[in-house]
Amino acid sequence: MSETAKATARSSIRECESHLKWIQRARMALRDRFPLGIDAMRTLEDRDVELLDQMIYRFTKMQDSLARRFLPSSYSLLEGSTDPVPFLDILNRLASLGVLPSVELWQFFRNLRNNLAHDDPESEEQTVATLNQLNERMPEFIALFETARDAISNRLE
Repeated sequence: MSETAKATARSSIRECESHLKWIQRARMALRDRFPLGIDAMRTLEDRDVELLDQMIYRFTKMQDSLARRFLPSSYSLLEGSTDPVPFLDILNRLASLGVLPSVELWQFFRNLRNNLAHDDPESEEQTVATLNQLNERMPEFIALFETARDAISNRLE
């Protein structure tokens, strides 16, 4: 088993757990604000905007770390290969092994991440809908990470 893949997976898990801690804190502080409406979004206090920004930033960073580091290193650990493989093949294999619940769920969160990263400030309705979706579906994202982390952790010892 590649020591580099192990080190990358360990590092990514620590990074994701840090992001997750801040996501959960922000969600807890914002729990009374959701679901957001357009009028509520327009009148958010500065502290609430900061918390929303924190939740978005940490979700985006966590999703990126999973995509760039954790999932490819997990694939390498499970397959015993460091050969380059298309990311969709990695997702399909990890889903078939039960590391990921499904490729479709992963892609949903990737699309949500992309919507947040390329948000059009002119489209308040879309922003509110995306933020509501992020908050509502966050438990699924957390479960996706925890399932993947737990499936790989025993191979890192």
